[in-house]
Amino acid sequence: MTFDPYALMQSAVDIVQQSEHPTNKVAASLAGKDAGGRAFSIARTNYWPEDIKKKLGMETRIGSSSGTIHAETACLLQSPLTNGAALFVTDVPCPNCVKNMAEAGIKAMYIDHKGFAKDFALRRGGHFDNMALRICEKAGISIFKIYRKDKRTEDILKIPEGFSPVIEKPARIVPLHEKIGEDMFLKIVTREQQIYKTHPFAIAIAASALGAHFIISAEAHPCPGYTAQTVEKGDEKYSTILQPVNRVMMMAARYGLKIEPEFFFASRVPTARELVDLVGAKLTRIQIGDVTKARDNDGLTAFAQLKNAGILEA
Repeated sequence: MTFDPYALMQSAVDIVQQSEHPTNKVAASLAGKDAGGRAFSIARTNYWPEDIKKKLGMETRIGSSSGTIHAETACLLQSPLTNGAALFVTDVPCPNCVKNMAEAGIKAMYIDHKGFAKDFALRRGGHFDNMALRICEKAGISIFKIYRKDKRTEDILKIPEGFSPVIEKPARIVPLHEKIGEDMFLKIVTREQQIYKTHPFAIAIAASALGAHFIISAEAHPCPGYTAQTVEKGDEKYSTILQPVNRVMMMAARYGLKIEPEFFFASRVPTARELVDLVGAKLTRIQIGDVTKARDNDGLTAFAQLKNAGILEA
């Protein structure tokens, strides 16, 4: 893919002050090709979804999560297609965004050199060094430090040509030939339950730009490059496990599919971060198999907050 990395990095820097975050303004741009092979680029800042901002407020924690959509994830959720794309970020990314990049098929990440002396890098730089870098290495995401004014880049992590990450349990994408509806979706959920059994999973129906429909499903699993045997526990804040709702959303983004808002199912209550990202994806309705179960109590708290505020219908 041919692009001007300095111009794309500048497009993120140009909008970073538009972020409403009072202390940690971040922006990212994404460059790729859509399903028709046409080049595109978009740029986004970190932000609060309007419903969260208006109904719960910018200071409110949603369970254990902030109410913000991170700039990198905003680009992934709002891009025409992410597979093979490159991300340009003003700041060092958190491991959660890096996990999303891995699932979405990002191949290169450029970080502005000034980002290594900014808020997240100073507070949580260890998360980048100890986890995000390893995730990128296993997922095949090259990382570059970029100097816009000098027109040069430095290799932080260079992935060998032709590298293909291990994907132990990829998300399932199956063409849907039947007419979509509630009864059909219930049959799909019942069928997928036989595949995933007791493992937490999520399912969505998504449409291509040409109107074809697909079933996307995934279980909670280590992100690309990891297997059940090589999974790393991480720390108190991050792990290498990618949760099923975010896996489904990232897989839709990867192949340029738009999730049908009426047909999204999770076998248990999503995590707090999944729920915030779900709202950021403008998905305000989700069907849940068991509303008493979640990975942790923070997910149940976040679910109650969003439901009681009328932000999320379940």
